[in-house]
Amino acid sequence: MKKAILLGATYSKWLNIEKSLGELALLLKSIDIDPVMSFWQVLRTPLPSYLGTGKLNEIARYIKMYEADGVVTDDELNSVQRTSLEKMLKVEVLDRTQVILKNFSRSATTQEGKIEVELATLEYALSHLIKSKDMSRLGGGIGTVGPGESKLEMDRRTIKRKISLLETEIEKISREKMTKKSKRISSIIPKVSIVGYTNAGKSMLLKSLSGFEIKSEDRLFTTLDPITRKVWIGENLYALFSDTVGFISKLPTQLVKAFKSTLDEIKDADLILLVIDGSDDDFEKKMQVSIDTISEIGVTDIPILKVINKIDLCDSNRLSALSREYPDTIFVSALKRLYLDELLSKIRDELTKDYINLEKEVDASQWQRIIGMEGIRIMNFNSSDGKVHAKLKINPVILSKITEVQNVV
Repeated sequence: MKKAILLGATYSKWLNIEKSLGELALLLKSIDIDPVMSFWQVLRTPLPSYLGTGKLNEIARYIKMYEADGVVTDDELNSVQRTSLEKMLKVEVLDRTQVILKNFSRSATTQEGKIEVELATLEYALSHLIKSKDMSRLGGGIGTVGPGESKLEMDRRTIKRKISLLETEIEKISREKMTKKSKRISSIIPKVSIVGYTNAGKSMLLKSLSGFEIKSEDRLFTTLDPITRKVWIGENLYALFSDTVGFISKLPTQLVKAFKSTLDEIKDADLILLVIDGSDDDFEKKMQVSIDTISEIGVTDIPILKVINKIDLCDSNRLSALSREYPDTIFVSALKRLYLDELLSKIRDELTKDYINLEKEVDASQWQRIIGMEGIRIMNFNSSDGKVHAKLKINPVILSKITEVQNVV
């Protein structure tokens, strides 16, 4: 498919179908399909043909006019709807879920990401198998059932077998990640997950905070496989920041299931940074989609810090309105590196809120041992006559190690 006409259906005249179709157009451009025109219809109930017959006859004329070779629907189709559209329009038909899967496939670079995309694609195929009148021939090999087995049953059995193999591979990768995770936990470096709607600027934020070159583009789903970097957050502290796959509205359930291993990265975090594009007119809806997705993953007890990004694209009136409505939110521009120090300060406070306050005077050699330990936040210090007087916040996990340093406690 090179040129497509977009189709949308809504069952409430109050829903903004145009914005949803606009997002679908961006998804198509990301996989090099040109969206040439959009049609939508307000309906009372879902139709077997997705849209009404009259509307589809009109669309058929525009398909010829624009020389489009396909149509793409803004909703996931069932088998009846897909068959009806293909029969009436006589072009290739894709739905929103397939487009998202194609975007994910383009962005997958690691073995885990590629397996998860294939698993999600097979889950989709399994749920959309169309009954066929074709019957298999008599099977003479291992695993065949014999005469009378339908093509549908054969396809279902084949797909389930592939899904089982892929799930085994994912489980193996998950076990390896758990081993790495246990080593990471032993280092007590806190973990921060950067999450949010796709194209909110998560990768650019990680790039600006870490100083590492990280791929970031003005297109959807640039990041699929989690990227983790160790970041200096000030006052003797480091944290591991992970950039995660972007969320999107109408996220297919099979994607959430298939990407469990990737999304579990978020569940392992000590803090979640929810990044929102402040310049987006659909700001509130996308923020709510992100919050709902976090909940769907099963995250319930991890603190969430909201970060409104791209303030360099907002005028003063918009910023004033957002500041009044979201007083506890941090406002930044990752691209222009604006107010990142304020963000890091807030992150430090959140990550060390359960640390123990300690004030002590030590000599220079003891001080060098202290500042070389992980889990110690230096609030302030001064030195005189070979002694260092410091105010610290200590991770309770390492309190016993601190006692090994003479005269510290």
